[in-house]
Amino acid sequence: MGHTAFLSDCGRFVGCRVHDDITIERARQFTQDTVDLGKRHQITRFLYDARGVRNIETVFRNYQFANEDMARLNVDRAGTFAVVTDPDDRSHDFVETAIRNAGYDVRMFSDHDAALCWLLTRGRPTLGARAPIRAST
Repeated sequence: MGHTAFLSDCGRFVGCRVHDDITIERARQFTQDTVDLGKRHQITRFLYDARGVRNIETVFRNYQFANEDMARLNVDRAGTFAVVTDPDDRSHDFVETAIRNAGYDVRMFSDHDAALCWLLTRGRPTLGARAPIRAST
């Protein structure tokens, strides 16, 4: 399996460790799995760990994912999504922009602890609010 979805030990967010480079099909699958797990536990906070994997999709396919697939997968726009990537990996940057522009509260981080802190301290997210795109130590 290309990912592992799980409920965090604290029970406040759904986590997902992505194991393989990200294609549109893999993104659909891990998004569906995490959204389903979140719905079962009434959780709308998600932490995706994409360290060590790259987004290998085209700009167009990333745009489609953000603007078509997220809605089709019933991703809650009131949710909060933190994604951790390697510090030197810029392959996820466009999909973050596309998802934010589609109305979802998503942020990329190169530091796992910073992502976790941001995710757990978010109040009800204000969509469209500007925040640093990348946080690092």
